[in-house]
Amino acid sequence: MIKSGPAMTDVPLQAARSRIVTVGGGKGGVGKSIVALNLAATLAQQGKRVVIADMDLGAANQHLLLGLSDPGPGLQALLDKSVEEAKDCLTETAVPNLRLLAGTSAVLGAANITHAEKVRLLQKLRALEADIVIIDVGAGVGYNMLDFFGLGSRKLLVTTPQVTAIHDAYSFLKGAVLRVLHHNADKAIEAALLEPAEASSRGEKVVEILARLRDVRPELADKVFAELGRFGACLVGNQVMNRAHAGVFRAVAQTIRGYLGLEVPVLGYLRSSTAIHESVNRRRPLALDPDSEDAAAFRELARALLAILPVAEDDFEITEDETAPVESSAASPAPVAAKPEAATPPLPVAAKPAARAVRGKPPRVPKESSRSGERPALPGLTPRPVRPH
Repeated sequence: MIKSGPAMTDVPLQAARSRIVTVGGGKGGVGKSIVALNLAATLAQQGKRVVIADMDLGAANQHLLLGLSDPGPGLQALLDKSVEEAKDCLTETAVPNLRLLAGTSAVLGAANITHAEKVRLLQKLRALEADIVIIDVGAGVGYNMLDFFGLGSRKLLVTTPQVTAIHDAYSFLKGAVLRVLHHNADKAIEAALLEPAEASSRGEKVVEILARLRDVRPELADKVFAELGRFGACLVGNQVMNRAHAGVFRAVAQTIRGYLGLEVPVLGYLRSSTAIHESVNRRRPLALDPDSEDAAAFRELARALLAILPVAEDDFEITEDETAPVESSAASPAPVAAKPEAATPPLPVAAKPAARAVRGKPPRVPKESSRSGERPALPGLTPRPVRPH
């Protein structure tokens, strides 16, 4: 059972590090904005103090989905420094306990923020006072979007069963993982050693490239695989129309494990439904319809998410001086409704055997070793004994 927290209007917000959940998807139109909004609304209904931040630079639409024609100052005010703190840029919504940090739209050059602006935004987002901050990350694999995605203590990767969406989701996740590793490289030499993985082609197994670090820099390899172990990503399968689609997402999780050495359990599956069209046109979150089967599915998804949220987050900072163009997309939300079926360990819902997947079998992945005295084996990495302290 999920315990309800105090109402936002009853108790002053305390200065505490927010638990941040990022929602991304590589490809526009997979429904990430709908997933982010309905998760936020569901959690707010359960008494959590929630902020949803629209980080789709230049093509924001969360305010429209919430029925807000004229939101408050939002993200643009932080970028132009007309408002200093993110908490002063929030807009109250019709959903109790839910506030919006509105994104930017129709502002020339809004997507091309500088490195300094990005660092400032990341710091302001971390300082938001709320139980949960859900960040709707824009589409594309530009550095800014990857860094926004990497900010989450839990990162939800939304994809549909279509081959193009799966391809783009993998590319997005690969980029996000390598960005986090790069940010955690202490020295220029460590960053240089990561370059072969960053330059790897689509068919190369990044985990095998990273495993070769054992030969030249074992301490860096330890740090790399520790970062992979706590990356905290989960898959949300969207627009599911049959059980075979559910098998696709489990196969995708296995493929990610084989190529990136990353455990990405399936948090849940969201069924395809015409109800989402009506909720978008009504500008009202689908999760607010208490008797809806889709709303019940979002409640299950929220329950699974709360079960894996950490008590506190690790620090995430960008230290190198670099700028990069941002790839942004103005794609509209895809038809989405919800019906989480199952999740793979360590999530609380038991997984079913994988059904038939997309064309082409995913690469075989060796099972992890669980024998005591050994490091857990990642694909392409032979376990070695743990040295006693």
